[in-house]
Amino acid sequence: MHWCSECALTGTLVSRAWARRVCVVVVVALGSVDGASCARVRDPNRVPPAAEFLFSAGDSTYWVRSSADGLRVRSAPILLTQVDGRFYEVFVAEDGVEYDDALFSTSRIWSRELPRTDSVLLFEDTTVRHEATAWKKRHGREEPLSPDDERLSDDPRTIVIDEIEIIDVHGPYLSFRHVLDVDVEVAEPHRHEGRRAVVDVRTGHRATMDSLFGIAESKRIAVAARASLVRLLDSVRTARDERAIAARETLDSFRFSSESFGITDVARAPAIGFLVPGTGAEGDALAIYLPPITTSEPTWWSSVRPTLPEWAPDSSRVRWNRQSYEVSARPLPDGESLNLVLARHGFGPTKEWAIATVASPAFQLVALDMPALNDTMRAALARAFDMSTSLDGVVQRARWPRPSRAVQPLTRAQRILR
Repeated sequence: MHWCSECALTGTLVSRAWARRVCVVVVVALGSVDGASCARVRDPNRVPPAAEFLFSAGDSTYWVRSSADGLRVRSAPILLTQVDGRFYEVFVAEDGVEYDDALFSTSRIWSRELPRTDSVLLFEDTTVRHEATAWKKRHGREEPLSPDDERLSDDPRTIVIDEIEIIDVHGPYLSFRHVLDVDVEVAEPHRHEGRRAVVDVRTGHRATMDSLFGIAESKRIAVAARASLVRLLDSVRTARDERAIAARETLDSFRFSSESFGITDVARAPAIGFLVPGTGAEGDALAIYLPPITTSEPTWWSSVRPTLPEWAPDSSRVRWNRQSYEVSARPLPDGESLNLVLARHGFGPTKEWAIATVASPAFQLVALDMPALNDTMRAALARAFDMSTSLDGVVQRARWPRPSRAVQPLTRAQRILR
């Protein structure tokens, strides 16, 4: 390594070849150096590529920014999706009340377009609210209990709850599972139901297969799903193991519905996953999850495909290939974590920079650098991350370069969305 005399003011240590190349550029640009400072020189093999993206994995979203100054990573328990250049935050709100001998708990899904402050209700089941009102009329003197009240019952006679699990989000469409349990002291039979559904994060409108894929394709998908269910049930009827024998008692309770589905992806192609609800011997809710059925690509999928992971042929990693860089995630031996790394394209041997250890699975990567974020949207994203981490009680920030010791993983945040 040699010092470049023309770069003495910057104090930059460069190779002799790079010193000659850079100083020639500076002389051409400035006309002469005459003791003036020369631009700082960086070895491109030591500098991470310029990149900015949102990476969704496990229970968090990671905001990664890379430049000549290094890598910056911030994570939050937040779910974001991009539609036509706009960002939407999706969240689940829970509400409940408990009495001496009754428990009511309900969940709702909301979305909020950034940087707006008002939210759109995406889904709500009013059963819990109606049952709570009816119960209160029958028990007018009962008062709600506080969470630390010693009178809380471990086995109340009335339990009415509904739960929501976010499955995935693909551009404008959010897929979720909804489970309703109704055990009321004066009502028989009890209700235990489960289903999948898809809603538009922009409006809350319920999506159907016809609206997503067209009438002809939705009919083909439904036929294939019914055939898949028949094959599965036949295999249970003919099996001889104890689980199959016990399951036969409930087979007739399963009823296929073309409305109980969610969107998924197989090798970056759109697919449909059906939940077929059934009822157990004691009235409990059962479900059969059919294997995903791939579909033709609708026009709205063109903006979704680049955000989805691409598996390597040997299944050793998933990756997202951008114009000047690549992001990849490699599974760790524990089967629950991924090593997230950034690599440069097009300059000598592949060089990688460790980003973080994240929880699996990996869902999507949304690029923020093509086109670049404007100041308004950047500020809106920062506020959304701040709000999410403050509500969750966990604030996570990390910055690269780090100490020369092994890279420490970011702490996993707990969130309401599973």
